[in-house]
Amino acid sequence: MKTKKLEIEVIERSDKMWMLCIPMSSVRIGETDRGLVKKKECVDYLRHVPIFIAKSRFACKKWLDEHQNVVVKLGTLYEVA
Repeated sequence: MKTKKLEIEVIERSDKMWMLCIPMSSVRIGETDRGLVKKKECVDYLRHVPIFIAKSRFACKKWLDEHQNVVVKLGTLYEVA
C-alpha cells in the first residue's frame, strides 16, 4: 500500500504567531469511534488541525523535526484489514 504524503502547513496568524497545521486521523484524535470503523459503519478521514503555535516559523519547523514520529502516526488513517 502506498501512503500519501502529509500536507503540513506552517501559517502566520493575524497576531504574528505561527501555527503548525497537520492532517490528523479522526479516529486517532478521538473524533470518530474506532469500533464503528471496525464494523464499517463509519470511515476514518483526515482533518487539518493546528497542533503547535510558536513565535517563529523556525520554531514550528524545529518542533516538527523533533516530533516527526508522532505526526506521522497521527496522520495515518485507521484501517481494518
